[in-house]
Amino acid sequence: MSKLQRSNHTNGSGKVLGAADWLRVAQAELIYKGIHAVKVDRLARKLRVTRGSFYWHFSSHADLLKQLLNSWIVNNTEPFKKVLESERDGSGKFQAIVDLWLSEREYNPKFDSAVRDWARASPQVARVVRTADEERIALLREIFKELGYTDPEALVRARITYFHQVGYYTLGIVEKPDVRRKLRPYYTRILLGMGATEGLVRAGEAREVGGP
Repeated sequence: MSKLQRSNHTNGSGKVLGAADWLRVAQAELIYKGIHAVKVDRLARKLRVTRGSFYWHFSSHADLLKQLLNSWIVNNTEPFKKVLESERDGSGKFQAIVDLWLSEREYNPKFDSAVRDWARASPQVARVVRTADEERIALLREIFKELGYTDPEALVRARITYFHQVGYYTLGIVEKPDVRRKLRPYYTRILLGMGATEGLVRAGEAREVGGP
């Protein structure tokens, strides 16, 4: 790599930058400033590189936005599928989903809310978000079926569970982790309904004591 080429890939501290660095800064701008702030010049200043560095990794601004949306799909939707693959029964799957929401490690609620804001200004993004929502609700629906519910109740319970959690983040409710864990058994009882066994509720209480 020539000196000129290297200057296009490094910032002021000499760190070699890649596409992931651009996407990381683009995600932060989307979360805290909105989609209007995800501009090439702005990101270049944040990274302390020239605008030319951008085109080593992306063909255009539209390409950056496409990859940013894809990173949301991978990082905020795939965890739902993966966490279910590690559990065998409906009880374990339900608790695993709750763990995913409470831990906020694999799943980033701020990123999720920011993409939903973006979707209000972009029909294309809105379609992607709608598809992701439908996939997540379908997963929850199958969990409720495994817990003994049949449609349409399984679908309605899945929607209530999902809409409640999305609404929690959309409203910007802020609670300490220990408070959320203490409330977990009550949410478990209400969302699982009278048909839930005591074992399922106790499972939620046990996780509340140990933390997610």
